[in-house]
Amino acid sequence: SVVCRLIPAPRGTSIVAAPVAKKVLTLAGVRDCYTSTSGTTRTLGNFVKATFAAIGNTYSFLTPDLWRETALNVAPYQEFTDFLAAPAKKVQA
Repeated sequence: SVVCRLIPAPRGTSIVAAPVAKKVLTLAGVRDCYTSTSGTTRTLGNFVKATFAAIGNTYSFLTPDLWRETALNVAPYQEFTDFLAAPAKKVQA
């Protein structure tokens, strides 16, 4: 059995992997990625299946283009500037 782990790489790194995994990742549209494998990687069928399963597991992560739009709240100082800028009223006793 083989376990394949895909590790994000900086832009411009390209794919750092074995030739078989590199072909599968290229076909999947991955641009920059490191790979880490363990197990019997000589059996190409199992190695390709493990790489394919690793690609399938990445679909559970949300990438920034899938994030929801966030409504930003106004900071309290910005919201109450008129109140804070007004001169303080003196209380007569």
